[in-house]
Amino acid sequence: MELNKSNMKNLALLIAFGIVFFMVLKNLYLLPWLINSVSNIIGPVLAGFAVAFVINVLLVPIETRLFSPLNRRYKKVWPKMRRAAGIFLSLVIVFGLIALIMLIVIPELVRTITNLTNNIQPFFNELQNSLAKIDRDHPEIAGYFKNLNIDWTNLSQMIAGYGQKFASSLVGSSVSMMGMIFHGAISFVLTFVISVNVLAQKERLYHQVKRVMYAYLPQKHADSVYHVLHLTNRAFSNFIAGTCTEACILGSLCFVGMNLFHFPYALLISVFVAFMALIPILGAFFSTVFGALLILIVNPIQALWFIIYFVVLQQLEGNLIYPRVVGSRVGLPALWVLVAVTIGGNAFGILGMLINIPVCSVLYTLLRENVNKRMRRPKEQPSPDPE
Repeated sequence: MELNKSNMKNLALLIAFGIVFFMVLKNLYLLPWLINSVSNIIGPVLAGFAVAFVINVLLVPIETRLFSPLNRRYKKVWPKMRRAAGIFLSLVIVFGLIALIMLIVIPELVRTITNLTNNIQPFFNELQNSLAKIDRDHPEIAGYFKNLNIDWTNLSQMIAGYGQKFASSLVGSSVSMMGMIFHGAISFVLTFVISVNVLAQKERLYHQVKRVMYAYLPQKHADSVYHVLHLTNRAFSNFIAGTCTEACILGSLCFVGMNLFHFPYALLISVFVAFMALIPILGAFFSTVFGALLILIVNPIQALWFIIYFVVLQQLEGNLIYPRVVGSRVGLPALWVLVAVTIGGNAFGILGMLINIPVCSVLYTLLRENVNKRMRRPKEQPSPDPE
């Protein structure tokens, strides 16, 4: 290799990259600490961009559809006010929904706790009667429980001791709790301010990022990166909208079915089911456990029927509603939605379930475009055989 100026520069860059790569591998154990430190420093900034991205899913239809009569009629003053009005209305809708859910959930939760408190003693009385009946009708089972030799006195003292230690730890950590609350409040304010500013200047930020990208990358590569980013933005936006739609459908079906079969706590459990539907697969498990435990105190037989009903509802939701609603939004067939949820959950847990669907949608779209491009390419004609 000729040692000219260009080759010397490439060789120096290769050596520097090798040294940096070796140092990274040598200190790989520090990666979790580094990620945690960086997330603590720029956490509010990342959270602000994430919140702005979610609210933008609501802001876009408000500006383009809800404000369409104003956009056509007032073309001088209205464009300057449209963004502020759209952000204000989006925030009113978001905080209004949160307040509405709290107004529904909190009174229902208070009523549920009151009912549970009143039903605990009858529940234990009924449990004792059931155990006494088992003792009379099935003495072999009763003898098995007696042979366990459980010291209920020591068990109750141990539980009381753990309770006192837990209370003491709560009192001792009150100062740190106040610090965490203060830090959380500051982070919330910063996140809110950053998200509002990002929404107010999203076109300007978009053009700045685009200028930087085209300034430092060749046009062909910049076009490819821009296309991928556009697909990613569309996939994640449609995924958020589809997931929220699916959660509302599932919560409504749960509420209607629970009222139809006269299950108790229909409203509270249905709101919890709709909220947990945002978490694929595991949300169904938590919803089942939560609803069954609440109904168990009132009527154990109804708790069993609720589990059966909710398993059927989850099968309907997981195999029909979720793939079609979310899959149609992100442009991914129902089969591949199930595959994406399964692979993402096994690889990265809950976060993988949430992210893998839009990621697979982007990959599916890119693969489809590449296949169509190759299919349109003229095939090479074989050369004629010599005579």
